[in-house]
Amino acid sequence: MRNRYAALAGAFIIYISFIDTHDLITQIGHRHKLRQIHQEMEYLQDQIDLAGKQSEELSSDKVMLEKYAREQYRMKRENEEIFVIIK
Repeated sequence: MRNRYAALAGAFIIYISFIDTHDLITQIGHRHKLRQIHQEMEYLQDQIDLAGKQSEELSSDKVMLEKYAREQYRMKRENEEIFVIIK
């Protein structure tokens, strides 16, 4: 009788570990994907913070606004020429 219970317990452990829809391999994959999502969330939160700081700087400082417009949008003053060098 004892051997039958051990075999049943072994079969149950194998079923839970490999055959079930929530098996170990699937759980490891889900944890890996969750870890990647958390890293992406941290990166995006850093980008949001950086954009907020940049927006605050641009709204308060006219010199920084002009510098940003010149660098990002290649804007210029009248009677001024701009040469764009592409590496």
